[in-house]
Amino acid sequence: MGTRSLLLGMILSLLAAGAFAHGDKVHVRGTITNVSETSVTVKGADGKPVEVKLVKTTSFILHVPPSTDQPAKASDLAVGDSVVIHATPSGDSLQADEVRFTVPAKPTPGKSAS
Repeated sequence: MGTRSLLLGMILSLLAAGAFAHGDKVHVRGTITNVSETSVTVKGADGKPVEVKLVKTTSFILHVPPSTDQPAKASDLAVGDSVVIHATPSGDSLQADEVRFTVPAKPTPGKSAS
C-alpha cells in the first residue's frame, strides 16, 4: 500500500500544481466521503469535510495513471476516490467548475496490499 499511496500522492501533487494558476477559484483536494446527485463531500488533509455543489456546467475528468486523462461524468464518482476540485465561491457554498479524480487502485490477486 505504501507504493500505491506514494504514487497517488505524486499524481495529486502534479494535478494540484496547476491549480494555483486559476485566479479566484477555490481548490479542494482530498478523498470523497459522500456523493449525491447534487454535491460531493471531500475530506481534506486537515481532516475537515468540505461540501462542493455539482452544477450543470461542472466538468469531470478521470485521471488514469500514469498519465492519461479521460472525460467522465458525475455518476463515475465514488466514495474513496481522490479528487482535486476547482470551485467557484457562491455565497456560503462552493460550486464545482471541474472535478479531477483518480479511482483507488485495486489489489492484484495473490499480492498483499503493503
